[in-house]
Amino acid sequence: MRINALYVIIKLVERCNLKCSYCYYYTDENAEVYQRATLMPDGLLVHLIGYIREALVSAPVRRVVFGFHGGEPTLAKASRVRAFCEQARQDLEGQVEVGFALQTNGVHMSREWLSLIVEQRMGVGISIDGDRQLHDTHRVDHAGKGSYDRVRHTLDTLLPLERAGHVRVTALTVMGETFDGVAQYRHMVDTLGLNHIKLLFVDRTADMPPGAPVLDKLASDLCDMFDHWLLHDRNRVDVSLFTSTVRALLAVEHGLRGARDRITMGFALLSDGRVRIQDDFMIASDWFWSQQELNVVDTAFKDYVQQPHLQQLVHELIHVPDACQDCEFSDVCAGGEPAHRYTRARGFDNRSVYCDALMRFHRHVQTRLAAGSRALPAALPSTLEAGVA
Repeated sequence: MRINALYVIIKLVERCNLKCSYCYYYTDENAEVYQRATLMPDGLLVHLIGYIREALVSAPVRRVVFGFHGGEPTLAKASRVRAFCEQARQDLEGQVEVGFALQTNGVHMSREWLSLIVEQRMGVGISIDGDRQLHDTHRVDHAGKGSYDRVRHTLDTLLPLERAGHVRVTALTVMGETFDGVAQYRHMVDTLGLNHIKLLFVDRTADMPPGAPVLDKLASDLCDMFDHWLLHDRNRVDVSLFTSTVRALLAVEHGLRGARDRITMGFALLSDGRVRIQDDFMIASDWFWSQQELNVVDTAFKDYVQQPHLQQLVHELIHVPDACQDCEFSDVCAGGEPAHRYTRARGFDNRSVYCDALMRFHRHVQTRLAAGSRALPAALPSTLEAGVA
């Protein structure tokens, strides 16, 4: 295993100003969040810099990204975050490339935070699920009011900064059961003006399979969105799932697929100083909650890396599950997200809960690539072409 980069999730604020219907963080299993400090103390941020400095001795990497997360990180004062960023750069640059990112619900963005984003050239991930009706179905505040208009106001402020080259804004979009593929994609691209989109699957383990109609709809949405993107937006819009799939298929076709032993390793720092595996794996609840108790104050990064849970996770990232060994796309998706493969009975050695939809999507993309750019328009469904403005 070689660690290419470290992604450090800083739980800067352990509360949120939204109450989203599919939130994975404020659950009965994570009720202890209300016992932790609402705001991370400054002293822990100082310890974190020392923790990373020590980590670079035992696990040299090229890049460290500190991601401000929550809860909702913009509830903290930008001045506190600026002080941390400046100290981190002062203490770590020269040993490693340092970057910063912000994950926000976009409900409120102060002038101070905007200035900080530009100063530190932060990547900004903003959660938006589509148009007002869809977004406000799930992403409401504690009074039950939708957040779409406030998020759009924030986007209208951020996107000019992106066009000026100061920031990269990525929409994080959950493909729930009411998600309407091409319509929502076009709203985000044509109406909102987004150029970077990360499509997210609903959090499920293989113990929680959706019904066949849900998987069929998801596959259709992915295929239709891909076709629209390929015909109209591939040179100006980055949809991470689409670009990564195309690259992986082409790499396999041309024998350029390298070893998967270079990974980006992440961990989350909670407001009480605990270091734990990132939130993506909270749905694998019995496994997640049995990880070791480690603290940034009195343990080292090597303790985190050497714990059995992390070693198991690294193995799952590097190796294709036994259930996928004979799949024609095993070198493309590597079994999908590990959390989506988890079962209490077999751990992570299973097909993804979204395997059927991913299989259909990969085959669809493969067919489009085989058709070639000249034949592509004729190969696409006529109903889709007719629907393009």
